Amino acid sequence: MTSARLPRPSIAWAYLAPILVLMAVFTYWPFIHTFYLSLVSWNLNPGQPTKWVGLANYQGVAASPLFAAAARNTLIYILAGIPLKVLLPIPLAVAVWSFGARGHVYRTILFLPTLLSFVVIAVAWSWLLSPLGGYLQQLLGLVGLPMPNLLADPDWAIWVVLGLSSWKILGFNMLLYLAGLVSINRQYIEAMRLDGAGDWAVLRHLIWPLLTPTTFFVLISTVVFTIQQVFTPIDVMTQGGPSNSTTNLFYMVYQYTFLTFNVGYGAAGTVLLFVLLLVVTVVKVGLLDRYVHYKQ
Repeated sequence: MTSARLPRPSIAWAYLAPILVLMAVFTYWPFIHTFYLSLVSWNLNPGQPTKWVGLANYQGVAASPLFAAAARNTLIYILAGIPLKVLLPIPLAVAVWSFGARGHVYRTILFLPTLLSFVVIAVAWSWLLSPLGGYLQQLLGLVGLPMPNLLADPDWAIWVVLGLSSWKILGFNMLLYLAGLVSINRQYIEAMRLDGAGDWAVLRHLIWPLLTPTTFFVLISTVVFTIQQVFTPIDVMTQGGPSNSTTNLFYMVYQYTFLTFNVGYGAAGTVLLFVLLLVVTVVKVGLLDRYVHYKQ
């Protein structure tokens, strides 16, 4: 007696079924429902029925000063974060990699901030930068210098938030580059050294091209996740202020939905943010993928 065997396509779908169900329940259905909420008016009150308003929420969000400030700040977080989160970890990773066994100590030091909670770091930085008894204020007071209130200055607050998030994620991205460096055959470097190549030539013509797959991944993930990474320091340190100088599109959604209870505006902002990230990712993949070297 032989047991019946399922055809291979059925076996494949059976293995895929659990993850497909999870994705449908926790990814696609929430997005579909969010899109529906962006077309209605509702204030999170379960007893209040939703009211169909069509595209009015999108028009209201696009015309609001909060959206203009959030969009501008989002671009700043993304563009200014690229040299700090994508490019700066490269020379750090190369330096740690070149140290060999001694590099473990430096790798641990640089990676340590990644293990700390964003809330803890934001609270610590707020205390350090406080003009009322903060540690930096005490140090500057020893030499007779005043401590400016950076978090209350619209021109400086966004750079404090960006610096904090960049410092925290720097070690993680460096670790990704170290993983890419491990795959590089050191015989290539030795061959270039025999030909008289210096450190800059090795980095530019060998290490950098072979790191392009890792760089491409870090760039895409940085652009997508930077907006989320700064949410906690914004919420803890500035609450989007002063004068909306630190808010971004991700925090704007939170402000609309959970502070003013305008669910329609919050959902519309979520859809606009999704479209923005999708367009940016597609453009980056289309423009940069041709410069990525996947084979050594």
